[in-house]
Amino acid sequence: MTPALLQPAVAARFHLPSGSVYLKSHSVGCQPRAAADALQARLLHPWRETGEAWPDWLAAIDDWRAALGGLIGVEARDLCPATNVSAALSRYLSALGQATDRRTILLAPSAFPTIGYVASGLAAAGWTTRYLPVDTDVRDPASWTAALDDSVALVVAMHVSSNSGALTDIAAVARAAKAAGARCVADCAQSVGIVPVNPAAWGADAVIGTSVKWLCGGPGAAWLWVAPHDRTALDPMERGWWSHENPFEMDIADFRYAPDARRWWGGTPDVAPFILSTAGIGEIAAIGVDAIGAHNRTLQAMLRDALEPKTPGWSWPEGAVGGTLCIDTGTDQPRVAEALDRHDLRADFRGTILRLSFHAYNGVADVERTLAALG
Repeated sequence: MTPALLQPAVAARFHLPSGSVYLKSHSVGCQPRAAADALQARLLHPWRETGEAWPDWLAAIDDWRAALGGLIGVEARDLCPATNVSAALSRYLSALGQATDRRTILLAPSAFPTIGYVASGLAAAGWTTRYLPVDTDVRDPASWTAALDDSVALVVAMHVSSNSGALTDIAAVARAAKAAGARCVADCAQSVGIVPVNPAAWGADAVIGTSVKWLCGGPGAAWLWVAPHDRTALDPMERGWWSHENPFEMDIADFRYAPDARRWWGGTPDVAPFILSTAGIGEIAAIGVDAIGAHNRTLQAMLRDALEPKTPGWSWPEGAVGGTLCIDTGTDQPRVAEALDRHDLRADFRGTILRLSFHAYNGVADVERTLAALG
């Protein structure tokens, strides 16, 4: 066995679709077998036994912050739970208006659309959204430097681009932003769990991410990480009683921000998604992000080495990529889509671009079945 491959027994720790080859972890990661028991023990049991179970539920969210902090190497107090990436970014942006006179947000056109929707929604408040040129290589820090000027308040860069799989050097982009007097937010939705995420080492000002993809935690458990230098320097306009230093003080005339990232929390929190997310994080941490990434790259290489010579009309990715292999199948797309359906291979397309993801629960047999369908 190739040393980089994980043992097949790893797959037994997840629920996998029966009869299918699941290659869509870039969309939704498969459910850990531990998730259902965790939900029963941490949400349903205390609720059934005590009625008002907030002490137990809040302890579960604290455990989630600790688990995620351990996975990405940050302090739990700098992590704020969020319903989704849009909410996390929106809450962060709500604090910037009072922190800078600049009013431009710089994005790549390949950013996930929700990032552009959130940013452009601030137009009524005087903000401008600026995009890098369409043909720009987002992995080249010089591309970002060339677009920065003294109007840019914030750069939002995807660690891994969802349409191309391009892996960006966030540390270099953060340095470019800082040199220009701007802040940098890293969108790690497509990278966390498959590519090492190191917010503190990057020098980023904030990181947003989600559990639904490579972390196998399901929807509803996203987050905002805010760098320690902004821990108490930014005051979000979007806030709720859980943004308060003491949510149970109940004095409507006296609001004091929480002294950590909870200041971005807002109203009454969800609980179930974070219990499920903790189960996913636990499995990914136990297997190891580095091990999963090496496994993924080995399977990618096996597929590419065998299939690329047979597909001269396809455009294969160049340069550093994350966990998703994004291949432009061009005019061959209808045939490829039909073959995937016929062989029960669960992948997806963005236009003519085929997206395939190998996670810890995929193996050599999945590569072979994909080759049989597409070769």
